[in-house]
Parts: sequence; structure tokens; C-alpha cells
Amino acid sequence: MPLSPRAARTLQILLLVLAVALFVALGVAARDGNTPLMKAVLRGDRAQVAALLDQGAAVDERNRYGWTALMHAARLGETEIARLLLDRGAAVDARDRDGWTPLMRAAMRGHLATARLLIERGAEVNASNDEGWTALHWAVVRGHGELARLLIERGADLEAQTAQGWTPRMLAIREEDREMLELLDDAGARR
Repeated sequence: MPLSPRAARTLQILLLVLAVALFVALGVAARDGNTPLMKAVLRGDRAQVAALLDQGAAVDERNRYGWTALMHAARLGETEIARLLLDRGAAVDARDRDGWTPLMRAAMRGHLATARLLIERGAEVNASNDEGWTALHWAVVRGHGELARLLIERGADLEAQTAQGWTPRMLAIREEDREMLELLDDAGARR
């Protein structure tokens, strides 16, 4: 039985909407270039991460933004997955296309245990991104006091300046974070 013109038009519109939705979904999924290893990290699936590495997945392969699987693990605070990736040879100080390191990602999100692991594995606490921001800048501006304390104890530069001239102390003042300011002052920050 043929469709009425109205039903045919409705079906055409529905199929067009479905096609566009599928195109967008596939385009978004493919656009970031995340590898199966990265997707397993994003799901927090340690067993799958281990299996993919056992099958030969490249631990430091990058997506379109220059991110590695370790950067995703650090951003999400997936400490045990980060440990596994590091055990399998992940570069602890890999940089994305904007100069961010895994430690900066962990610091920005306040993932203390992950930051501690990265530092123990040799992460450079004073590395800065393309805008001059260090892990300490991010810990300060986001109010992650314990993480800032860890970074300071591990030698973070208290006077490091961003490209805009902000020091960690200036950021604490800007954010009106008295506890952070006290922590920085007690550690010897002057600017």
C-alpha cells in the first residue's frame, strides 16, 4: 500500500533527522581521534586498558589535540590506570598541542593521588604550558590546597609567571583564597 503524500513527507523528514543525527554522532566520535586505549581510559576500564596494552596498543599515541591516554587518566583522577600506563612506558611529561602535561591536568582537577603518582614517577613540577601556567598555578586558581602544598614541597616555583604576568600568589589574591595565600606566604612567595 503506497504512503500518502503527507506520510511520505513525514518519513522523509524522519529519515533525514536520523541521518543527520548519525552523521553528527559519528563525526563527533571521530573528530577527537581518541584511540580504543583512550576510550577505555575514559570509561575507567582498567582491565580493558591492560588488555589493549597487552595486545600492543601504543601507550603514547595521540589524539587530534595531542592528548595521550595518560593525560586522560590524569584529568579524570584515574590513579590506578595512570600507574598501569606509566608501568607500560607512558611518557610522564608528554605535552599536548597547547603544552599541557598530565600533571597540569591532575592539578587543575584536584586529583591529589594522581598528582603524587606523577611526581613520584618524575613529572616536572615546574613545567609550563604555552600560556605559562604551571601545575601550581592551576592548583591555586582552583583552590586545591593540599595539591598546592604537595607541589610546593616538591619544589614548585612560587614566583613562576603566566604569559599575563600572574604568579600563584597573585592568583590566590584574585580568587580571595586566604588559606591559599597563607600557604604560599608561609612557603616564601613574595610576588
